[in-house]
Amino acid sequence: MKLSTILNFVWKRIYGFLSQSTTRKVLGVLLFFSITIFIIFSKFTPTQVRLKPDEVAQRNIQSNITAVVIDEKQSDELRKQAASKVQKVYQGDQYALSNTETEINNFFSTLTEIMNSDERQDKLEDLLDSNSKRKDYLNLKYNQQQLVSYLLNTPISDMETMRQASIMVVRGIMSKPLTDEAIKGASEQIDKQVDALAFAPQAQEIMKLVISNSLRPNLIFNEEATNKSIEEAMASVQPVQKTIKAGEIIVREGDRVTEEQISILEQLGIQRSKSYPLTILGAGLFVFLSFWLIIEFLRRYYRDIFENDRLMLLIGLVFILILLITRFLTIIKISNQPDINNLMAYLAPVAAGSMLIAILLDNRLAYFLTMIMALYVGLLAEGNQLFYAITAFVGGSVGVFQVYKLNQTSDLARSGLYIALANMVSIITLFLIGGNWSLNLAITGVLIGAINGIFSAVLMIGALPYLESAFSITSMNKLLELSNPNHYLLRRLLLEAPGTYHHSLMVGNLAEASAESIGANPLMVRVGAYYHDIGKIKRPNYFVENQQGFDNPHEKIAPALSALIITSHVKDGVEMAREARLPQTIIDFIEQHHGTSLTKYFYNRAMEEDRDGKLGEESFRYEGPKPKRKEVALVMLADSVEAAVRSLSDPRPEKIRNMVRLLIKDKLNDGQLELCDLTFKDLDTIGNSFCKVLEGMYHKRIEYPETIVREFEKRRESHGNHDNKPAEQD
Repeated sequence: MKLSTILNFVWKRIYGFLSQSTTRKVLGVLLFFSITIFIIFSKFTPTQVRLKPDEVAQRNIQSNITAVVIDEKQSDELRKQAASKVQKVYQGDQYALSNTETEINNFFSTLTEIMNSDERQDKLEDLLDSNSKRKDYLNLKYNQQQLVSYLLNTPISDMETMRQASIMVVRGIMSKPLTDEAIKGASEQIDKQVDALAFAPQAQEIMKLVISNSLRPNLIFNEEATNKSIEEAMASVQPVQKTIKAGEIIVREGDRVTEEQISILEQLGIQRSKSYPLTILGAGLFVFLSFWLIIEFLRRYYRDIFENDRLMLLIGLVFILILLITRFLTIIKISNQPDINNLMAYLAPVAAGSMLIAILLDNRLAYFLTMIMALYVGLLAEGNQLFYAITAFVGGSVGVFQVYKLNQTSDLARSGLYIALANMVSIITLFLIGGNWSLNLAITGVLIGAINGIFSAVLMIGALPYLESAFSITSMNKLLELSNPNHYLLRRLLLEAPGTYHHSLMVGNLAEASAESIGANPLMVRVGAYYHDIGKIKRPNYFVENQQGFDNPHEKIAPALSALIITSHVKDGVEMAREARLPQTIIDFIEQHHGTSLTKYFYNRAMEEDRDGKLGEESFRYEGPKPKRKEVALVMLADSVEAAVRSLSDPRPEKIRNMVRLLIKDKLNDGQLELCDLTFKDLDTIGNSFCKVLEGMYHKRIEYPETIVREFEKRRESHGNHDNKPAEQD
């Protein structure tokens, strides 16, 4: 077997394998997965060294870039100094004095009860022992037995005097701020004040014991408030920055590596972090999870897009484009301050991707992909990643809102202003929520958010034509361009077949009026109606709407030939549309707007002349195909209704309604609507809409008698109106 035969066989097998839709999908997903992984991993680029403190450097390590780094050691020292200067925060205890007095009163009340009971000595010993926990703070001169002996020989009235004196001493001491730390130092003050009282030494000893045991601080340490003050003081310290120039040696060969040097290497991206392998694993899992969500979402809710390899490729390209631009923006340094550089993530053009998906594919799909792209923005950003993700989602959602319905091309440019406004409000809101922000950061963030809106709109407008052409998609923007009356096909239609041009406008108005109510695209319906009869340009005089004062040429030719001429305008229109490179969506309107309908007028004429009875309908029907979308079916119905109602000699409302119902029923019975997804409810809605529009067009007008016309002319002349314009009084 020849080598060329083998290679040809292998190539056919490979080509056949690659031609399978499943194979293309798998390869496409793997390609975009790899690119996304590369973009995400670029943020966690493998570093060059893995040094440890006190390790001897084996070579000189220098910086490849000029960058501003933070001196962590000096910054920590300044933070510690700021924290050490923060005074403790205390909170007043308004019940401290009353509780102290209560405890003293309880002691002397118990003492009085013991003196009036049996076994006084044992109970007195227990009482004094239980109140001696602060005994170490006092210079006691008498032991417990001596104090018990004194109490046994002391009248109860003296104990009441001791109680009152003790409370007086406590009030004097607690009239000033008293903290836990000051309690121990209060023993000297207690001794001094009690010794100044005229009591026996033993009584003074008991009073000191009771007061020192009952005394409590009237200022309570507030640990939470103190820690908060320390945190605020440390946060207010600006990091110490220094500039590392490209080529500067950070660690010299043979030197021991310090913590400060490792910190600088980490900031420059030279030192590999300890969690690097786990970071890479987490990033890979995140990409896998996001791809699975997108594919599953498309498979469940957008089966037609999922099975279309071309549209899947479009989604992948838009997705990768936004990620690449976002990654590029996040590495741009616009300031020496890292916080300001981090704000560049607010410039991520997620809104551009959202609007492209909404215009080219679907609005609801755009919302879902906006959420996914916003999560990637948060992953690629530095600093408060959640805030960047939220802003990207808000801007992208507003972009979808703005392109949901396009009425004119300027709406695309105007969308950038709305996105800018939404970004500004979102950024201000998030700064307020975050709390720790400065006016400079806020203003910079708002400006970047405003620029993002304009940038997203410009990027979307610039990419849209290329994506439309590359993927043969008829977007709302393309439809707006085609609706321009200056399009050369419409200009030809106006000049060469003015009746058909007017008819097309009327059909567009009729069809558009009911499009939205049945879930059809109004703009597509209107544009499709404009172009549906462009084939009549070739032979305009053979169509009744263009016959102005000329003989009807069909009277001179056979019915079969007339039918052939009439039906050929569909084929002619398709050829003209393809020459003009009109989208396939518009060509469908031209090709399907008659379906396989019968040219009844010429068929009936032919039947009158057919004496053999061998005449079939096939020669008098359009080639089709039948309408496959509700938009095309709507134009078909509007086309038939407009032509029929225009032929009525007396278009009264009841006649219009009967005609509309009859024509819709005729198309339905003829099977022309069997391939589109119109329901009976939709047909009823369409009929009511047609009647409403047509009745407004053909409403009865008042005929002015000749005498009234003359009276109007006399009044104009009397008011000096010589320009044949009605006077204001009239």
